[in-house]
Amino acid sequence: MGTTSRLIFALLASLFIPRVAFADGIDTPPSPPTWKADPLFPGAGHGSIGVGSGVPFLAMGEAAYAPTSHFAIGAIVGVTPFVFGAGIRPRFGVPLGERMRISLVAPILWYPTGDGLFGNGAPWFLAQPSLRLERKLGERFYANVGAGVIAAVGFPAHGEGGQTVVTYNDRRVVGSGTPWGVWNTFGVGVAASVADCTTVFADGIVIMRGDELAGADWIGGPPFAFTLGVTRTL
Repeated sequence: MGTTSRLIFALLASLFIPRVAFADGIDTPPSPPTWKADPLFPGAGHGSIGVGSGVPFLAMGEAAYAPTSHFAIGAIVGVTPFVFGAGIRPRFGVPLGERMRISLVAPILWYPTGDGLFGNGAPWFLAQPSLRLERKLGERFYANVGAGVIAAVGFPAHGEGGQTVVTYNDRRVVGSGTPWGVWNTFGVGVAASVADCTTVFADGIVIMRGDELAGADWIGGPPFAFTLGVTRTL
């Protein structure tokens, strides 16, 4: 292993391998996790609102509620340069100590038409479940790495010749059956608490087909996505 590889490995280890505290030879029991910079879970019995912008969504918003400390579900809406989408974003978290957590985040989106913002094209559904390893950094910062999949399915209309036709903006696919696809993703993210109830965040993913960047078969345009946003706990 070269010097550069060892440095990168050591940096990642320092972020995501938990430290164990000892006092007089006795393990110190971890205190319950209380994360200030947490864009996913607003706390048991609390809600949150959030707004963001990035790629592919120029603007998006979410209203969420958490019945427990480590489960929340949000209603989301967003608009890209080409289509409008709406859906839900459930998430589940499992603490791995005072400063670490693993979370499953699984947004499901419905695009009522692939033919422009208000066109007559057939609808699309998209699901994007991912597992994230999350690390609390100090009292006000947070980082995560993760991997997941994107699954998309379109419901085609019938063309004049009886073929099935699916549209996404200016892309028109003529064939038979129901089109669908699955891609894998890798992501990173950071967040910072800027006030007691306000968190800013940045999340990004790369979209792959196996071990290569997604190509022309990817329906969403560029093989990456990112969001910059802010959430407010209610």
